[in-house]
Amino acid sequence: MKLLVAVTVEEYREKLEEFFSEQGVNSFNEFEVNGVRKPEKAPHRAGNWFGSNATSTSSIAFFTMIQDEQADKLLIELSHCKKNMPNCNIQAYILNIENGL
Repeated sequence: MKLLVAVTVEEYREKLEEFFSEQGVNSFNEFEVNGVRKPEKAPHRAGNWFGSNATSTSSIAFFTMIQDEQADKLLIELSHCKKNMPNCNIQAYILNIENGL
């Protein structure tokens, strides 16, 4: 078994759910997360009086267990899917599961 973890911006939720369905992933868990990106430039030396310099985005995270054979195919197909989506912001990871109940 493998653990699939995928994170994307809220706007791609439906697209990723459709992709999972096409790949035979029929059950998964999802939860909302706050993505934070810190600015690449150093902040102004006077600081920011109104709060953080980091910007946040509404994101969604998915995780599910999948079969070993399905894991490799899913990552390959996701890379094809990302090529067809401009500015695609989907990250996906496959982790080995050694034990479980």
